Formats: sequence, structure tokens, C-alpha cells
Amino acid sequence: MQRLILIGLRATGKSSVGAAVARLSGGTFLDLDDAVASAAGSCSAHDAFVALGEPAFRALEAAALDEALRTCAHTVIALGGGTPMAPGAHAMIEAARASGWRVILLDAPDEVLGERIRKAPGTRPSLTGAAPDREVMEIRARRWSTFQRLADLVVSTDSLEPREIAQGIVSAID
Repeated sequence: MQRLILIGLRATGKSSVGAAVARLSGGTFLDLDDAVASAAGSCSAHDAFVALGEPAFRALEAAALDEALRTCAHTVIALGGGTPMAPGAHAMIEAARASGWRVILLDAPDEVLGERIRKAPGTRPSLTGAAPDREVMEIRARRWSTFQRLADLVVSTDSLEPREIAQGIVSAID
């Protein structure tokens, strides 16, 4: 089984698809948001983000990513939407790629992501204070070029169920 890092904007399905990829491939899964929440002593990444503020949260993300990649305890890691932008994270992801990890970029149209965010209020902290559709556009504008540079494969998540998306990823990387 190849080791995979899933990246993408919030609500692209990194957690659900990552868990499904791990199940299908017999690997283990780490949701980095859960690791960060645990390190912060919070119930969720949302709570940790709100309690710590973005700079401290991003520092915890970078530390959790470093630990996950150094220990290689998991075969699939789903990053938080902003993790690739955390201090030092881009270099860590590039080094992981150089050592054999594959980076999968999950994507869906802005309107789909905005709708997913609206359907789950309170699960993701606002990064801009804007309405979900507007926020997705603003965040995409800031992060997309970095995501594309890091990605080995881009996978659309707007029209299939997580298990179907996971099957496509497993087929594509084998």
C-alpha cells in the first residue's frame, strides 16, 4: 500500500474519503484535525481553532504533521484544509513526496463546498467572516496554487459517495 496524504479545501471530503481509502486498502488512517484537537485538549479542531486562534492552531498542525510523517504510523493522512499553509508544512509535504508519499488533492466546485459548509453549521470555523460561498472563493484564491504544486493527483468529490471516490483513488495509485 502506498502512503497517501489527502489535501484540499474544507468540505472536500478528506476525512470521509481518507477513512474509506484506508479501509479499502487495509491501511491505517489519521485525521490530522483529530490529532490537533487532541494535542490542544479540545473536543474538535473547530474548538481548538477558536480557543487558540489561527497562528497557534497552525503551529500545532505543523507539529502534528511532522510527528505523523516521522513516525509513519499511518498509511493515509487527511490534512486539515489549511495545513499545507502552516509554517513549515509545505516543506514537510515535499519531503514526504520525495520519500514516496503520494499527495492527493480532493476538489469540488465552490458552490458544492459552500452548500456542504451550510449543511453542517458550527463544524468548521469561519476563516474570513464571509458567507460560506464567498469564503470558499477567497480561501481557494489564497491556497489553490500551493495545493496544485503539491498534488500528484487531483480527484473530484462533488458527484460520488466517499467509498466510490476512495475506490477510484485506490485504482489510480495501484
